[in-house]
Amino acid sequence: MYDVLIVDDEPVARQSLRYLIDWEELGFTVKGEAQDGRQALDMLRSQHYALVLTDIRMPVLNGLEMAAEMQEFTDTPVVILSGYDDFAYAREGLRLGVKEYLLKPVDEEDLIALLKKLAAGMREQQLLEKRQRLGLSAGRDQLLRRWVHGQIAARELEEQLRLLGLHANEEKYACLLLELDFIADGEMRERDTDLMRFAIRNIAEELTNGRGYVFEESEERIGILLGGAASVMGVDECRQWAEKLLSSAVKYAKASVTIGVGGSISGVTEIKQSWSEAEEALDGKFLSGAGTVLMPRGKAGAGDGEPDTLRSLEAEVLEMVRGCRRADTMRALARLWECYRLEQLPESRAKMSVLELLIQLFRLMKEQGASHDRLFDSSLGDYERIMRIKTMDELLRFTESKCGDVVDAMLRTKEVRPNKIVAEVKRIVLEQYGGPVSLRDVAATIYMNPNYLGKLFKANTDQSFNDYVLQVRMEKAKELLLHTDKKVYEIAQEVGFSELDWFYKRFKAYTGLSTGDYRNAR
Repeated sequence: MYDVLIVDDEPVARQSLRYLIDWEELGFTVKGEAQDGRQALDMLRSQHYALVLTDIRMPVLNGLEMAAEMQEFTDTPVVILSGYDDFAYAREGLRLGVKEYLLKPVDEEDLIALLKKLAAGMREQQLLEKRQRLGLSAGRDQLLRRWVHGQIAARELEEQLRLLGLHANEEKYACLLLELDFIADGEMRERDTDLMRFAIRNIAEELTNGRGYVFEESEERIGILLGGAASVMGVDECRQWAEKLLSSAVKYAKASVTIGVGGSISGVTEIKQSWSEAEEALDGKFLSGAGTVLMPRGKAGAGDGEPDTLRSLEAEVLEMVRGCRRADTMRALARLWECYRLEQLPESRAKMSVLELLIQLFRLMKEQGASHDRLFDSSLGDYERIMRIKTMDELLRFTESKCGDVVDAMLRTKEVRPNKIVAEVKRIVLEQYGGPVSLRDVAATIYMNPNYLGKLFKANTDQSFNDYVLQVRMEKAKELLLHTDKKVYEIAQEVGFSELDWFYKRFKAYTGLSTGDYRNAR
């Protein structure tokens, strides 16, 4: 709850504001009342308030004088309450840092709308402050990423964990990989996705509650490393924890996420295995759809009653696709289907084999950087299509088509060099920075996987795609401020910002100056 201080010399007016609306429903609570500006300043110095609502005309110290003195010791937002005759004073208050003004008598709907707006701004500020506090976590995130990917030696791991105040002395560990479905859909603005990403990370951190660590794997994915006693780290326990995280994201952040769960392991050096299983589980999203918890998929192993030849042929198909050898892929599939017939493989097992192959092909395309959206998407209904197939010949034709399409996509990707890809991405951004531009859309334009493209872009430019887009927009804004007389709101729209206050914040963070100060410096 955000604490509110009401300042007005009329007791009836204070009581009217207190009982005009349901403050708590909007996230606020009236914690104090003052009859003049001087009393309000004393209260603000002794207790923190999130918001001040004040009249202008008061004895001892009026509302504007109070707002001016508040600037010396607090950034608590102030809302001015004014009559029509005080409108000029209210405008002066805006110059003193007053957030908003309301005309008296205060209208219930106007007050509710204003409080909703202020609460949203306060939540945003809290998240941004949390992001700054987590600045030190950039190093922690990097360490955790190296750890789960198996890129750090045991001795270095131990030293780095100690330096960052982390520990690795649990009986069992398991990795989870959370994908932010709303980012993958590309339907949110950058500002909203940033806030939502931090909100969901915050939810995950609260749920771990000392049981593990949360880190950013990529712009679309959040990694979670859980640890604990063997009794609480079984498959069912990890699944239940993931389901709780999923439901909390929906309940508190109103966001859909998909979570892949890796198996439980004992040694800290084996965490890579659990991470790989979590990645593979999450890759099943294109079959199962978003908003689900996906568990590790069972793998055929020795002693499961199936011939070694069958498993070897399934591996051969994948290997031929990996090598982009179309003709050899088709021959390997023919041999696999002949083995199916000789072994009289049940229909259900053959279909399961194809489903597993699709997931492996999906992973392969991601690894190679090929765009998979046009081949593997839950909306395409591949799972339902496979389940409806009636004959082995039809199942073979479907599988041949998918394998052939994957080979073609991978061949197209291999023809393009990294420096050419980066140049093309930059060209697209320079053309489209004035409107919505996302990594997913750019990746689709050049037929690449967005996660792979993001990593490739950062590896070749030392900055993320989003940072580059921001740089282009800010540099163009600087140019327009210095060399044109366009209004700031016109410049904001021209460089891709639909909300002026967000543009102001990003510009100040980027340059260290307000737009007005920057323009006046010319």
